[in-house]
Amino acid sequence: MNLLKLSALAVTMSCASTVDAQTQPGAAQKDKVFEHHIGLQFNELVKQVFNFSSNTTATNNPYLLTYNINFKKSGWGLRVGAGYNKQQIHTDDGITKRNSDINNLNARLGFEKAFRLSGRWSAGVGLDGTYSNNDNKTIAIIRSTDSTKTETKSTTSGYGGGAMGWLRYAITPNVVIGTEASFYFAEAKEKQDVTVTQYNRFGGIGQQTVVTTKSAIDDKTSEMVFSLPVVLYLYVRF
Repeated sequence: MNLLKLSALAVTMSCASTVDAQTQPGAAQKDKVFEHHIGLQFNELVKQVFNFSSNTTATNNPYLLTYNINFKKSGWGLRVGAGYNKQQIHTDDGITKRNSDINNLNARLGFEKAFRLSGRWSAGVGLDGTYSNNDNKTIAIIRSTDSTKTETKSTTSGYGGGAMGWLRYAITPNVVIGTEASFYFAEAKEKQDVTVTQYNRFGGIGQQTVVTTKSAIDDKTSEMVFSLPVVLYLYVRF
């Protein structure tokens, strides 16, 4: 009877040990299929904290947020980046009043191959497709005896793509910093409509003529841009 009780106790402890091993974080990490990185560009924060020089260099990378998903075993994965900027500018010097509304959107989508260099260092290469769109609406009014109102609407849309590469360092298992470089070719189309309205007064009250002229621009440009690895990203890895 005692032998039967001991056997039952041994089986129970064995089952409990097996279940506990399966629920350990280390076991779960080994069974992970995908690895995710969510990144935020933090160059401006570094400049504010470590401002050793009055000279500032603009960061030529419009993608504020990035997201990567990779197969943990092979390293192949997808990457997404996006950035949005909105500006509203109002100026008035008593003669010229100007209002500008600017919206700028940049996005990219691509695939990559990640490589584990060491316990903390990793690198990756890949190809991206890019899209950009800039809308600018500006109204300028010159107030004088003969007033002029100029309304400008311009839209620039661009498509492109190219090669990229990145390097990252893991501060902790879940916090990573990194930088990247890219070589993109892009084409952009710009459309602009300008409407100029002139209000001419001839001395008498109510004597006024209004002259409106319109012009349009339809241009196409192309460029190749090499972005140096000066952008810094702070990633959360899970």
